[in-house]
Amino acid sequence: MGLLVDSFNSMTTDLLASNRQLAHAHEALQDSTSIAEQRRQYLETILKNVAAGVIAINEENEITTINRFAEKLLKIELSSFLGQDFHEVLARSHVMVMEGFLRELHESGRNSIERHLRLTVRAGETLSLLVNVTRMFDDEQQPIGYVIVFDNLTNLEKAQRLAAWQEVARRIAHEIKNPLTPIQLSAQRLRKRYMDSISKDKDIFNQCTATIITQVDEIKRLVSEFSDFARMPRVRKKRSDIKKLITETLVLYREGHKHIKFSTAIEPEIPPFLFDPVQMKRVLINLLDNAVGILPEGGEISITLKHEQGCALMSVADNGPGIDEQVKTRLFEPYFSTRKSGTGLGLAITHTIVAEHNGLITVTDNSPSGTVFTVELPINT
Repeated sequence: MGLLVDSFNSMTTDLLASNRQLAHAHEALQDSTSIAEQRRQYLETILKNVAAGVIAINEENEITTINRFAEKLLKIELSSFLGQDFHEVLARSHVMVMEGFLRELHESGRNSIERHLRLTVRAGETLSLLVNVTRMFDDEQQPIGYVIVFDNLTNLEKAQRLAAWQEVARRIAHEIKNPLTPIQLSAQRLRKRYMDSISKDKDIFNQCTATIITQVDEIKRLVSEFSDFARMPRVRKKRSDIKKLITETLVLYREGHKHIKFSTAIEPEIPPFLFDPVQMKRVLINLLDNAVGILPEGGEISITLKHEQGCALMSVADNGPGIDEQVKTRLFEPYFSTRKSGTGLGLAITHTIVAEHNGLITVTDNSPSGTVFTVELPINT
């Protein structure tokens, strides 16, 4: 009995020691799990807020991570891509780009490559991206996939081009404007002095001097547009009603273009918000002028205004011939125009005004034909 009691006590002691060891191991595991969870949450927070796109792919070509910036920039739905093979969910052109990056990474023998890329996303917008693709390895130097990090250079490039073109416009306006007035005054003086005294070739003299005067007026108009573009006025925001602005502007076009049918679809719930009414009216007029200009024989133009995710979306749609994909990528560049009489500054000025409102302007195809320009303005800023 004594031996049995001693054995029982020894066993009890061993069990208590084992329980204590298990308890310590459990606490250590919980601490480790908690630290790992904190690190995971911290990493997810960084990925959500970093101002760059991040996409991770494992060795089986499955997409394992897409951060918020990439999701918004590429206009994709997270649920449709996570866990999927990129060959199956990406557009064919995007798959070829991705395969090219991976092939170059393997053939070069490097762990990372960086390239400049122009990519067209689903909404038809062309982005300028600086892409870095890096091969990932675990602690044992075994490959575990790839991480793609990209910066959006689109707005930076547009701002640089805009600044360069504004400087060109300023110089053109300065150099051309000075001699125009004496040229016009000289032609007017010739007409006044010699029109009544000339008997031979009077019609030719009249026609030539009149041409000089009218063409100088036309050049002055162009120079004025150059000057306006070179010194865009500062945006002066005030709480205004964009519904009223659309209605008042459309009255003028309905009266002046009877051959075109104008229609509106405006959500009444959109409240007044901060924007520059003068500048935004200029945006709407530029878009309407473009739409009217491609419908010389008549057609339909519709303006819609709706509220979506904290933004006011104003669209101007026509049923004209539409715009080629190659042209869409250059529409908002200064001095690019598809019309012989156009200066190519209207849409460039429009783009600048919208950008200064922290907004976005896009162009898409209308159905069954035509074009839709959409201006997206934040309501809460």
